[in-house]
Amino acid sequence: MSKHHRAFKLKLAQLGQEGSSRALGLKYKINSSLIRYWSQVYRLNGANSFLQEQLPYSCEFKLHVLKTMATNHWSLTYTSACFDLSSPGILFQWQKLYARDGITRLKPKKKGRPRVTKHSSTPKPSEQMTEKELREELDYLRAENAVLKKLEALAQARTTKAKTKAKTKR
Repeated sequence: MSKHHRAFKLKLAQLGQEGSSRALGLKYKINSSLIRYWSQVYRLNGANSFLQEQLPYSCEFKLHVLKTMATNHWSLTYTSACFDLSSPGILFQWQKLYARDGITRLKPKKKGRPRVTKHSSTPKPSEQMTEKELREELDYLRAENAVLKKLEALAQARTTKAKTKAKTKR
């Protein structure tokens, strides 16, 4: 997700076309090079700038952008502005990954942590479990037991602390 809203980017891009990006950068506490980039994106794409509807970018799109940049001998900044990318840095990453590992690294990957498998509500009988499953369940139950003991100890410590405070107030 972008740090700045689309309307804000459009406003600064339009103002950057008319005036100094340095003065705007100082006024809005934004890097002037970012304002110049937004102005370039706005100049090339007009009112349709900063939409980024196709996130995450597909492998085919990334390859198309890289090939277009190579055939036209465009710079990173101009190419990313032309294709309305979030920044030239993302295009640099694609270029680096493609040069090192080929097209396979351009495929989008799932973000976030992998899902944790929940324990089934009806456990298998221990006779049907393998030794590894039995050991895993034992480890899980030991950890669960330790957590419960710790919670009980903390609750008990709180009650004794509350009792001692009540005695000292009398």
